Amino acid sequence: MNRPLLGIVWDLLSTLLLTIVGTFIASAPSINLLSSGVGLISGISASYSGRLDSLFANNSSVGVLAICVAEGNCQIDGTKTKDYFQNIDPGNGLINRGWCSDQGRGGSNLANADAGCLSRTKSRIPRLFERMKRVGLNPEQHEEAFVNATDLWNQASPRVSDAFPTTYCAALNRGLQGQEAILWARVEAFRDDSGELSAGNINLQRGVYIGLFGICANPQNTYYQTRLQTYPLMSERWRWSCIALDQNRRVEAIQRVFASIQ
Repeated sequence: MNRPLLGIVWDLLSTLLLTIVGTFIASAPSINLLSSGVGLISGISASYSGRLDSLFANNSSVGVLAICVAEGNCQIDGTKTKDYFQNIDPGNGLINRGWCSDQGRGGSNLANADAGCLSRTKSRIPRLFERMKRVGLNPEQHEEAFVNATDLWNQASPRVSDAFPTTYCAALNRGLQGQEAILWARVEAFRDDSGELSAGNINLQRGVYIGLFGICANPQNTYYQTRLQTYPLMSERWRWSCIALDQNRRVEAIQRVFASIQ
């Protein structure tokens, strides 16, 4: 994941959205994410058609652009930013390249990085499709949410994207819609089997937090520090807001890509 691109307009919009969604934190029950392991689902026989099949058909597809913009590696028109060519992941220090920020899997070759990004993303589509169907959602009717699920697969632990269909269904059942529903679902999907929001842990040897929580807890990162300073470090509100700040940026990026093709 890359550092947020700040701007006054973005800041006002994201603050407003977080304020609206934040009203649900205190009353939101922990969602029990059973069977959220990373093992393969046996007997998958995904059958889908239309645009869903073309979201990640090639490196020029809409889903690819959406994740590239969410990563900060592309602009809406597809122009590559400097981070596409190389950037250091602030969460784990790995060197990223390509449209998905490939965590070094493709080495120093950008073509290999992009090919690996596409192959890895497409490999997860049947699983995410099946999980959305399990909770009664037709992915073809929730394309933007489906791309958000694949973005979570690219960004976070596999358990998070596995959990997203359940939390997204819960968001819709709560009456949330659009970006509000997707953001709430993305944050809640970070809950582990114990029901605790988990987006990083502490390195006991160094005594520091790593992952997204490490970014939020970094005193030199004023973007997060100024927005989280009213919450006790690692409290439920601090965790929820830390994750929401990061996820809101990605949700908005994906939404802008979808809006640009309508």
